[in-house]
Amino acid sequence: MINIHHDHSKDISATVELVEKLTPFVTFITAPPDTRFYLYINGHSYCYLVRSGICKVYHRNDELLLGTLLVPGIIGISAILPVEAGLFIQTHSTSEIATISTVQVRQLIADNNLWKLLASHVSRVTSRLYTINTYFNVSSAYEITRIQLLELMSEPPEYKNNVSAAHYVQQKTSLSRSSIMKILAQLKKGGYIRIENGILMEIYHLPLKY
Repeated sequence: MINIHHDHSKDISATVELVEKLTPFVTFITAPPDTRFYLYINGHSYCYLVRSGICKVYHRNDELLLGTLLVPGIIGISAILPVEAGLFIQTHSTSEIATISTVQVRQLIADNNLWKLLASHVSRVTSRLYTINTYFNVSSAYEITRIQLLELMSEPPEYKNNVSAAHYVQQKTSLSRSSIMKILAQLKKGGYIRIENGILMEIYHLPLKY
């Protein structure tokens, strides 16, 4: 299951504790930037624990960026998403990651009675997935861009401060770069946002419609 970065206040404690409980049973490796980890390999599902670093979650077919993992984070622990979903994570920075099969991690959950923590983690992430899904149903280029700018502001500073707003929006949507740049220029001119060298520094106010 994806643990995508969004709102630190929404019961992240269960995920943190779950990672702590599972850590003694796994081995972490140091993965350099741009390393990919797939949820399904040769028909088998895998779970990944991320202890440090920045990892981005992608939809495999079109390499659409869904978001970044909270750290510590878990992905693939429930394996409820079908292989057709084609999800993978890719390190954005040097990261500490442990790999374990979903079958093995489920056994650890059972052996150590971690069902309550797992349920809380899955509940939060399911809510997040629902939110992501609603983003694809907005009607205008401005609304899509507005949502992604708000998402960008909630990203970890070490990531947010090193990616251009235009690139971030483009890799998470199907909008053209020219459309995104036009909207950003209008928002900057109108005093709604502050962008410096392409980096989104501050959002003052983003109207629902523009």
